[in-house]
Amino acid sequence: MRSLPMCAAWLILSGACLALLSVWTNPLESLFLLLLMLYGAQAFVAEGLGICVSKKSISFPRRSIPGLPFLVLWRARVKCADINQMSSRPQGRVRVEKSTGERLRLDFPSRQARLRFFRLVKRAGPWISIYGLSATPSSRS
Repeated sequence: MRSLPMCAAWLILSGACLALLSVWTNPLESLFLLLLMLYGAQAFVAEGLGICVSKKSISFPRRSIPGLPFLVLWRARVKCADINQMSSRPQGRVRVEKSTGERLRLDFPSRQARLRFFRLVKRAGPWISIYGLSATPSSRS
């Protein structure tokens, strides 16, 4: 479950920086372009791996600031045993709440990818509660 538009954006950014590196001669600008190219390459790999679900954990691209998709710093991994609940959010988002109270946000490229993720999570950790948009833990009977 990967976001192809984000992968393409990171690949274009890295390629543009590499192309500019070949023509720039100023060392400071070249260093900046090199760092930007390396950042774009690691973000491309992080996005390319997508959201992975195994029996023991979930790994996904780590976004420093949830609202800004271009601040990707490698990947985060959460053990399934540490997940208390998940809730579906608008615009292809899922909020994961850990048993410590920490909340994480996962972004999905489509509704089908999000539903497939929920099926895989239920197989990996049947004890994990999954809620829809209007359901909350306090409204359950």
